[in-house]
Amino acid sequence: MVIKSLQVQNLSYLNEIKGDLDPIINTMRKQNGEKWRGTAWRGPFTTIRGYFKHAKLLKGISWSTLPVIGPIVVGVGAGYYAQWPLWVGLTGAVLLISGIYFAFVQSYISKMATIGRREFHVEAFKAKRPQEFEQAWAPFVKKPDFTFDGLYNLVSVVFSQNDQDPSSVAYVVAYSQSQHDAMQSSITELKTTISEQEKAIATLEDELEESENAVYTLTKVLRSVTENQYRYVNDSLVFTDLDFVSGFSLYRKEGNTLKMIMNKGTSGKKRDLDLDEDINFVAVAAAKDEAGQAYSNNPYPGRHVVAFRMDMLEDETWVWCFHFDDDDDRALSLIKNNDIIDSSQIRRVIHAFCLTIQKRMIAQKEVDLNAGAK
Repeated sequence: MVIKSLQVQNLSYLNEIKGDLDPIINTMRKQNGEKWRGTAWRGPFTTIRGYFKHAKLLKGISWSTLPVIGPIVVGVGAGYYAQWPLWVGLTGAVLLISGIYFAFVQSYISKMATIGRREFHVEAFKAKRPQEFEQAWAPFVKKPDFTFDGLYNLVSVVFSQNDQDPSSVAYVVAYSQSQHDAMQSSITELKTTISEQEKAIATLEDELEESENAVYTLTKVLRSVTENQYRYVNDSLVFTDLDFVSGFSLYRKEGNTLKMIMNKGTSGKKRDLDLDEDINFVAVAAAKDEAGQAYSNNPYPGRHVVAFRMDMLEDETWVWCFHFDDDDDRALSLIKNNDIIDSSQIRRVIHAFCLTIQKRMIAQKEVDLNAGAK
């Protein structure tokens, strides 16, 4: 129940902030690069026009009592400045009006640099608070395809809250937690008759430990997936971040050959595979299976390799291979035994992250090609 509660809380939090942050980010993207200083100098006219709507109130003001303006009004009325040349008076008036208007402009710029104000403009925000913009907002503004609404939908799909779907993480967590609670209750009851039920209690305690290990394993997977989502948002997600289950090797199908993209947590030997000659490799068998089923073998005693095919963007075919040892209970449970979660769900998570990285690679390739063309 604790894991499910945290999951619900995180989804609820994302649902709350997406409505607040997405409009701000969209406004920043729309205004990004626009000229703003002209708006800042024209903006105070709106405020000044508002003052003239209350012109009737001006009649009741005792101008002579006001600071700065009062002495000037009194002086003009008394003729103190009559001996001054006309150009001095005009220049003084222009300077006074310019100073007042400049103060209005500075106030308007402060409003333009304040998130949430009607006058907000991202370029004014950059000019006034550049460090805050670069650290907190620039990564979102520079990624036009990211929204918190999209992140919420991705998290909702990957970790469905449907407790009735046996393939969902929510179902597995709920089932494991219910088993844990039921066995804990049984242990409490059996302790009253411990002399007759020692063997049963020992068995239940073993099962309880397995249940706790399962919950712990799922928690680590959830944490790794969440970290990778944030790394994607910060444009830092790479293939080596996908080792949260086990070591792996990754291939791309090119003609009749599987070209190795990279490997991690293996012997380190980089070798391309021929689809006709290297038939003893599970990667080859997986590459030929359009249904995307998992294939496994033991390349040597104590070592397991599980491979599956992934249909990628631009009609590419990739093959992912998990590599792990006999004593890696965590990898065995997640990939082969299906005793914690349906292993196909783990493969789907890996596939989703690979598609995400490939999409970014394609976009970067297009940017490089355009740059080269120039």
